[in-house]
Amino acid sequence: MIAFLEGVIDSKGADYVVLNVGGIGFLVRTSTRTAEEIGAPGTETMLHTCFMVRDEIPVLYGFQVAGEREMFLELVSVSGVGPRVAVSLLGTLRPDELASAIVAGDTALLARIPGVGKKTAARVCIELASHMERHLGEGGLPGRSGDSEVVEALVALGYSARESIGAVRTAEACEGAPLETRLRTALKILGAR
Repeated sequence: MIAFLEGVIDSKGADYVVLNVGGIGFLVRTSTRTAEEIGAPGTETMLHTCFMVRDEIPVLYGFQVAGEREMFLELVSVSGVGPRVAVSLLGTLRPDELASAIVAGDTALLARIPGVGKKTAARVCIELASHMERHLGEGGLPGRSGDSEVVEALVALGYSARESIGAVRTAEACEGAPLETRLRTALKILGAR
């Protein structure tokens, strides 16, 4: 297995990076979050990688931090969750946010992520909830009463799950406020972007 690659970003797209390592260009599939945050072409970087062969096609997946790779491997261990779904989950939620959603059994949030249906979301929560403690950290998915409802309302209004979670986390200063107030605050945050 190729554990990591260190080199210069040659080019990148929405879900991949071409990394020049000693004159060899490695096409590495990434989450949209990693592709956005990794840097511009010409930047030196390191990706933690996972090499997989599916349907006789070799694919190299890359992650900015080792925790993302660990979460990816746990996700693909669940029946019905392939690499594309796992990358989609990690592109929408950071590992600590995803772990929080899984532990909380928030299947509604997970099912709103592209490629994840209700049955898959339920299976992920059931099979992985007991394995998520090491991924939980500060800044995870907002956990106060009503936060998942605010996220669901924002997603229903057309915002992505990732944008919605970010707005709810930013609006945490409204702690103790009614649900409607938190929703209005999150909408203002999203409108200002």
